[in-house]
Formats: sequence, structure tokens, C-alpha cells
Amino acid sequence: MLASACAVSLSGCLGPSTVPAIGSAEVATDFASYSIRRVGFIPFRPLHDTRMAPHEVGAMETSFHAEFSSATPYDIIPLDERDLAEILPPEPFRRGWYSPEAIVTIRDRYRLDAVFIGSVTARRLTPPLVLGAQLDLVSCETGQTIWSSDIVLDASNEATRRAIHVWAERELGRGYAADVALMSPRRFAHFAAYQMARML
Repeated sequence: MLASACAVSLSGCLGPSTVPAIGSAEVATDFASYSIRRVGFIPFRPLHDTRMAPHEVGAMETSFHAEFSSATPYDIIPLDERDLAEILPPEPFRRGWYSPEAIVTIRDRYRLDAVFIGSVTARRLTPPLVLGAQLDLVSCETGQTIWSSDIVLDASNEATRRAIHVWAERELGRGYAADVALMSPRRFAHFAAYQMARML
């Protein structure tokens, strides 16, 4: 059972150097009982009418791998689509569900304790950018989702814009133009990864 962990858009009491939190996360009540060291990262799946070229999926995965590796104690193992195709049936993960057999197969092949399964839920590549993402952490021991996070970034939204400006100054250096992050899909995805990693 998942319990709400975070649901924040922007808080006026945050200091000038604190990046405002955007998005929400839920964590299982027994999360602490799981022993997690190695976590596989399943390539992102687009939902609804979103379409993503392979290089766009790769850019998102690079951002998420970097942020979750630095913000969590886990050894994050990126899993390649081609490798997965050799051991799994076509589309074993679809619209948020995943078969226990697929989880077990991946666990045994890569010696994993859990897997991240992500979906792109909204996307606009022309300014103002929009990116929605969902990420589940699924235990390979039980097949249960033990942590789940959602985020929707909209560059036309003032809360998103302010958070990115603080993040750009704090994480990327004062000389970095935050406006670039509001127009670059790659930087936009990196900010989403930063936000979600800090909710785990």
C-alpha cells in the first residue's frame, strides 16, 4: 500500500537557494523493510499520443540515470531495449502494468533488487515546453510498486519557471542562462529527473 509522501508545487517559505519542489510521490508503508542495492532502469515508454525518437528516449534516460545515481544510494543499471528484447516478449510493460514473469526474468538476468519503470505522460517540444512523466519503483522480490512519482512541467507555468531559475543558478552555476533550460527539451528532462530523484 502506497502512502502519500510529497505533493508540492511551490512554497513561499523556501529560501532563495532552495529549489522549489514540483511533482508528487507515494511510498509503500513497508518501504524500509526492502533491501535494495541494484536497480534496473527500464527504457521510458510513451503513453497516449506522445511519440519519442530513440535519441530522445536516450537523452531522458541519461538524465534520469545521472540524477538517481547521485541522489540515491542505489547502483542504477540502465537496461537497453535490445537486451530486453532478447529475454522478454514484445511490450511486456504497457500502460502501467507489468507481468510478474517479466520482473522475475529481468531480476535473474541482471541480479536486481528492483526496477524503475517510467512512462512519458505528456510532451510538447516547441516552447512553451511541456513534459509529464511517471516513474514506478517495483520490487523484484514481491513484484509490488513500492514507490511511485508523477511530475508535469509546463514552461508557461510560473511555478515551473521559478523553480527552473533557482535550479539553474544552484546546480548549473550562476553563468548558466535558465532561459535555455526552458527551451531545451534535454535540459527540461534533466530538471524533471532532478525533481523526481529528490522525492525518493
